[in-house]
Amino acid sequence: MIQIRIACMMDLDAIHALIQPHVSDFIVDETGKNHFTKQSIESLLLQPQSHYFVAEKEQTIVGVIAYRQPAHLLHFFVEEKYQHQGIGRKLWDFVEKQVTQQHVDTFTVNSSCSAQAVYARFGFISVEPVTESRGLRFIPMKKFYTSANITH
Repeated sequence: MIQIRIACMMDLDAIHALIQPHVSDFIVDETGKNHFTKQSIESLLLQPQSHYFVAEKEQTIVGVIAYRQPAHLLHFFVEEKYQHQGIGRKLWDFVEKQVTQQHVDTFTVNSSCSAQAVYARFGFISVEPVTESRGLRFIPMKKFYTSANITH
């Protein structure tokens, strides 16, 4: 059974460890590495405009998702051995429900090249080609909402 809850400082080491195997997908230099240090994750946990959640299975953190208000996805990772089990979908649905209750018209993400297909399945489209900025390589993507597809 997967439980999703708000991340707390006690989760910092587990979150950092879960993210590290994935960062090589989009980091291009030392500047990029600085976005995924324990200190940068701690900073996100403390920022009031950032919302960070973990997915737990049997008291083990198996996934994380974070967004900045109003609707920009910051982190979204599932531990490799738990991928393709619906955990990412549950995390996404959880966050999307929260964000769309705020009546946003777009949700943005800077996707790694390897995650582009996942975001496409969630309804995101690429809005620019592969971009390198601040030490990261990513694809800017957006999901557009209309009043007809906003969930309440």
